[in-house]
Amino acid sequence: MSFSRPATAHGDVAERFTRAMVDAGTDPAVAAELERRIEIIERAEATDESRRPFSGREIALYVGVSVVAVIIGAVMVAL
Repeated sequence: MSFSRPATAHGDVAERFTRAMVDAGTDPAVAAELERRIEIIERAEATDESRRPFSGREIALYVGVSVVAVIIGAVMVAL
């Protein structure tokens, strides 16, 4: 079961997220604790440089390296 957190007012999202978990059978104390931990992680990761999205250049490099690795693997199998 998954619980999505759409981008709206944070307090509203937190309340709906917790309520959805409780409605699905999660203990209210556990749901509140999970939401509290999610908020802590969100604040910590908001300024973390490693959490930013890939640039077009980084995606191209990743795809290029992957394609080269597959080609090398195919050549090794063929030999």
